[in-house]
Amino acid sequence: MTVRTDHPIVTAILDRHRDELGMDLVTYRNHVLRGMNYHGLLFGAELPDAAVLAWTVHDLGIWTAATFDYLEPSAALVDEYAAIAGVVDIGAARRMVLDHHRLRGVGDRLTETFRLADRIDVSHGLLRSGLTRDAVHTIVAALPYHGFHAFLLRAGSGWALRHPGRPLPMLRW
Repeated sequence: MTVRTDHPIVTAILDRHRDELGMDLVTYRNHVLRGMNYHGLLFGAELPDAAVLAWTVHDLGIWTAATFDYLEPSAALVDEYAAIAGVVDIGAARRMVLDHHRLRGVGDRLTETFRLADRIDVSHGLLRSGLTRDAVHTIVAALPYHGFHAFLLRAGSGWALRHPGRPLPMLRW
């Protein structure tokens, strides 16, 4: 199994947000690339550029809008970067961003496999959605977490303490 450890779209966009991401740049970049690798395996084909763009910006609103209620700010980045990424199907990229934290499955195969791939990474590989343990370990070995889950815990708990009525604003039915 070959693990993709870079992509020109990911690099071009994340380099533009180097200052905002700061020390989290490698952590977020690796999350994006792990997700893309899981997504490609689940989808069963090379990902279209719309999916690569969606992966690149799907959580970026945490930093660019300084909020844990980041789905809309992240989806807005799809519009901003579609031309740079050569993405024509902006709607597909936006759907992947907006639906990646749905608790129930979605009918669109590209979006559903995106959702499952993100869940694999966020669950630390506990929920593998049919991928083998070895596949997850191989991807993580090439693209280490670098504190990804500790970041989620810090950011999520900080938001929940300040917004107890909406502790997980990114979750959707």
